[in-house]
Amino acid sequence: MICFRCKKIINEEDNYFAMVEMNNNKEVNTRYVHKTCWNKFCSQLDGASSSLAKSNYLLNSLGKYMKNLGIIKEEKEDVVIC
Repeated sequence: MICFRCKKIINEEDNYFAMVEMNNNKEVNTRYVHKTCWNKFCSQLDGASSSLAKSNYLLNSLGKYMKNLGIIKEEKEDVVIC
């Protein structure tokens, strides 16, 4: 078996995941990944989400600050009544 993340051999005694792809209740494909490779991938996703949240916070704060200084004009929000 080959790990689809690092492309190295997975030994039978290694800790790994088998990911089974199903289509119409039939097994289409099985891919294997070392547990360490999968955990590293998941932590990178968490890091990206955290970075995005921090960036959005900074941009929103900067926008509010610039509005308070009068650099950016307040946008009017349209109210729709249904």
